[in-house]
Amino acid sequence: MKWLEGWRRCTHATDRWITVISAVGIMGPCLWTLRPQPERMVIIRDVHAHEVEWPLNRDTIMEVDGRLGPVKVEIRDQRVRLLEFNSPRLVGTLTGWIDKPGQLTACVPCAVIVQVKGHPSSNHENSGHQPYDGIAR
Repeated sequence: MKWLEGWRRCTHATDRWITVISAVGIMGPCLWTLRPQPERMVIIRDVHAHEVEWPLNRDTIMEVDGRLGPVKVEIRDQRVRLLEFNSPRLVGTLTGWIDKPGQLTACVPCAVIVQVKGHPSSNHENSGHQPYDGIAR
């Protein structure tokens, strides 16, 4: 403990406080980013307004009822998309993969909506801000 006595003689209490505060200021954000993240979910609404929640980290292909017939939804590599189905313009399929909280894809003729849901602080669900566009023809 000889080094501790030498350090106390070479510094003032203010210097030690500044060192501690600086260390906390540097380490705090680093530890904050390493905390466990909440699990992101996919919400799938079918033609009957039934909702299915599924975690994005569990790969699957599921089939839901659509107005024009069954619609396949693929979840893989923490992303989700609508697979090809019986729809006139395939707008939902052409949207491709979505993976960010708040994003959605929909097939309006089939009445199927797929949305990625995350932690409320990580997206704009509660702020009234809509982070996506609409597609109309």
